[in-house]
Amino acid sequence: MWKDIAVSFKLKSPLHIGYMPFRGSVISPTRYYVPGRNLWGAITKRITEHLYENPVDNNYKDIGATVKDNFRFSYLYVYDGINIYFPLYTEQGLKYGNISRSEFEHRFIGSQISTAIDSTGTAKNASLHEIEFINNKFKDTNGNIKDVRIIGCVWVKENAEIGDKTVIISDKAEILIDGFNVIEELILGGESKYGFGHVLFDPSGSVKFPIESVKAEECKIEINDNYIIAHLKYDKTIKFKGDIELLTGRGYYDPKISGSETSNKPGSAISKPEFYFSPGTYVDSRSTTYIVNWDGTWEFD
Repeated sequence: MWKDIAVSFKLKSPLHIGYMPFRGSVISPTRYYVPGRNLWGAITKRITEHLYENPVDNNYKDIGATVKDNFRFSYLYVYDGINIYFPLYTEQGLKYGNISRSEFEHRFIGSQISTAIDSTGTAKNASLHEIEFINNKFKDTNGNIKDVRIIGCVWVKENAEIGDKTVIISDKAEILIDGFNVIEELILGGESKYGFGHVLFDPSGSVKFPIESVKAEECKIEINDNYIIAHLKYDKTIKFKGDIELLTGRGYYDPKISGSETSNKPGSAISKPEFYFSPGTYVDSRSTTYIVNWDGTWEFD
């Protein structure tokens, strides 16, 4: 059995959630949401560095496998304290919540241009680069500057243990291991060298996330309409309105492959690409019940 909790984080700095690199492009676009895989990686890192004073490669791999077995993560979406901005492929085009994509970008998305400098103090040739990000501040309709939050859901297996320590869910939606809140402060996504991705647990911002857990041995959920809010494994027999994406990821190893080799170089392992329906896609299916995988992706029940 699984226990679900709504979790909310305040962005202390801008957040960049990258795609696989576009060859020849000088722009690094960001996703406008956080996949569950990113949350899995951030929590794995935080737990490992709490439990081990000087962790090595296999410590991260072992803790990552344990987190993979005992946790499930939804995707995290931008939240302004009132609205959650899920993507939706509508007759009017792609929207986020109740606003257009262009309005969402104007309100929440920024970019930064950088270039590498050589030993003479001049810009290196062909080093100009633009990084897109979710901003950590936004201006509301009254002109007030407010913090940007992201919100989602975490499921923890009943009687879950990390090492020999029991995982406890507090009445404040904290996830505690021996009194240590593993989601108190995380680094999510890429471009951390620019200070991006620093998020802080924000229990005051938590609201009801629009999915319902199904009581079963597997982590199953239900949604109240046919718009999906995660990547859903592609099925060619399903009619849909939206987009299909070839999904992969980088890491120290490929968590999908048991016994995959671990590297001490971040991002050196690339998982096998697979086709998924993109978040916000309308799926014409009788079933609205899905199985949540370790990385936050869904499969049809």
